[in-house]
Amino acid sequence: MNKIILSLVMVATVSSASWIGALKPDKEVANISLSVGQATIESETSPLYSLDFGGNYYYDNGVLLGANIGLGYTKNSNSLIDNKNIFELNGRFKLGYSFGNMEKGLALYALTDFSYLMYNRLDTHSEDKANFAQGIGFGGGLEYRFNNDWLLGASYTTTKMTPDSGANFDYNKALFGVGYTF
Repeated sequence: MNKIILSLVMVATVSSASWIGALKPDKEVANISLSVGQATIESETSPLYSLDFGGNYYYDNGVLLGANIGLGYTKNSNSLIDNKNIFELNGRFKLGYSFGNMEKGLALYALTDFSYLMYNRLDTHSEDKANFAQGIGFGGGLEYRFNNDWLLGASYTTTKMTPDSGANFDYNKALFGVGYTF
């Protein structure tokens, strides 16, 4: 929890420092995208669907800063659980480099992924019980923005999730998405 608070304070500090003029972006772009991929929880893999909203700041020197908020859905592969739905809320922060004409073209970036999962698991009385897990993950991604404002993106993150009850688990995501910028 302390890492999350520290990260939020850092993001707020950096975003409010634009009054100095040093961090004022040369171009701001918002986007919405729909992604499909796979989620791996421990060694079990299932399809993952995600709807992301966010945007990027671009600088003349090629630096890219961005953030997305995503809503995801996947299935729990545990055969003993009746309700197999897993819902995800995540915040992903990007730092990278944009090749080409500012916001158009290829961009490569590192990701920090704050994930929050809601799912069912069996408790000690063999009943389905709602459970929550959170974690901070790291990974990378790339995106290509076309001149007509469409974008293609791909990303991979790995996260160590800490549930409210039960053992910690690994949560890996590989996504490919299509989106629109404005």
